Amino acid sequence: MLFRSLRSFLQSHTPFFLMMILCIMISSLLMLFGYGLYQDYMLEQKSFNHSTQRFTLNANARSEDMERDGFFMNPEQLITKDELDACIDRIPEKHLGTSSLISVYFINPASVIMGASIYDICTCYFHIKDGVKSPSEETFGSRMEHPGAKGRIFTNEEYASGTPVIIVGAGESRQLGGKIQFYDGKEYTVIAEGGLFREIPYCLVSPDSVVDSVSIKLEKPLSYEQYTELKNAFSSIEDRVSFSRYIPFYDEDYWMYNSAMLASLLIAVVAAFNLVVLYHYVLVRRQKSLAIFQLCGCTKGRAIRLYVAESLMLTVPCYCLSAVLYHFVLLKPFTRIFPYIDTAYSLRLYATGFGIFVTVCTIAIWILSARIVSKHSIVERKGGVV
Repeated sequence: MLFRSLRSFLQSHTPFFLMMILCIMISSLLMLFGYGLYQDYMLEQKSFNHSTQRFTLNANARSEDMERDGFFMNPEQLITKDELDACIDRIPEKHLGTSSLISVYFINPASVIMGASIYDICTCYFHIKDGVKSPSEETFGSRMEHPGAKGRIFTNEEYASGTPVIIVGAGESRQLGGKIQFYDGKEYTVIAEGGLFREIPYCLVSPDSVVDSVSIKLEKPLSYEQYTELKNAFSSIEDRVSFSRYIPFYDEDYWMYNSAMLASLLIAVVAAFNLVVLYHYVLVRRQKSLAIFQLCGCTKGRAIRLYVAESLMLTVPCYCLSAVLYHFVLLKPFTRIFPYIDTAYSLRLYATGFGIFVTVCTIAIWILSARIVSKHSIVERKGGVV
């Protein structure tokens, strides 16, 4: 009966059928665009700091009481460089490149039980493009901005080949070109002095070095979808690390962040109202069909469920089609005008929007159908009132 009713609707009221589809799709697109536009506006207005662009993880092995235990770590929670390499290989290629910076802090594996000193820690700052790791000029430049900093960054050739060169921490007063031994026992040539910890090419870090923390900085603030993809890349060690993603709003603005979803709800309500106006006219015109259904034994409740199911068969696929169209066709050109709009969207956001839109539309159509079906009794229909 449902498909027969829907086919009858299409054949008898084709213009209104098409108008309903158009209304649902436009309303869905407006709801999705409104939420993304709000996110873009907030990021533009708040001049977000670089924390919003970072995906970070910290090893759970380190003691929670730094004042008492220092760098002491739990041996059962340690993560090695070998394990980290396997995770990095699983990062989607779209999150890598010269616009993405990976920062890693390593600790000398021989010192984690006794407690690491500042000289038992090394850092690596690098980009990955086409599988090749290269040093970060941006990070090196920021480290050289204080008095006493001197030297040069690693060359791409040194970084790729594993030339034993090192950038020492500020205040070590090492002669450039001089030799120094690091915690892995190798001898390195000093090429620069600056920053807090020592830095060597990533490929020279020993495989058993202990990972303390990892940070991945992207070009733009992370969307929830990006955060999930990066988190999945580190799923093999997720029981030994804590993940974090900075939400790009200040504490006092959380009410504004939540109001974005409220705005989406209001758009869904307006869309449902427009849908109800169209569907009301259609149902009034279909009173004759309804009378025939009821004369054939269709109860009032069944008739209401029929019309609600009919509207759902239009609303659900139309919303899904609109979401696909928006994400894969419209979002990219919108990003050229609103640079942070794409950070708002994720599978969860689309699913939430679906829930809001379909629920509001279903409730509205249910109320309308109940009103129309109850307007005239079956006795009035038999008497020719309708």
